[in-house]
Amino acid sequence: MSEAPSTGRVRQLATRLPPATTSAAAARDFVTAALRSWAVGDDLVCDVVLATSELVTNAIEHSAGHIRLELSLTGGRVLLRVGDDATTTPVRKPPDLMSERSRGLTIVAALSESWGHEPDHVGKWVWAEFGQVSVPSGAPVAATHRESAASLPLDNQ
Repeated sequence: MSEAPSTGRVRQLATRLPPATTSAAAARDFVTAALRSWAVGDDLVCDVVLATSELVTNAIEHSAGHIRLELSLTGGRVLLRVGDDATTTPVRKPPDLMSERSRGLTIVAALSESWGHEPDHVGKWVWAEFGQVSVPSGAPVAATHRESAASLPLDNQ
């Protein structure tokens, strides 16, 4: 396997999801399909999909509006961004072995090279970056495009 070409080409997909419990599953399916279409290795697909599930679940629990999801591959690095309408800062809590909750950001931090958050005009983005994707030489790569699983218009940002 060789590293993804670092030609500066950006592959990006985005979607909006309703604030519903089914959105975490839809987000996992969306990210899995995107990363596989870009020929990203299964080990990294699993990590990004789990981080997606955690971030989308947090957005469902802590906001009221639609959830924005962006995924990009640039120079062999995957960037996952999940946006919501909440202005509260995400807080990574120390894991409590007896708690059934509050492990999401700890999991994201463990899986990714880095993660963080940033405000925007709607609320905030929480992002995680995953490094050095390996893809097979000559693997087909889907063209850059945007999709909307919820058939909603994307924000023009």
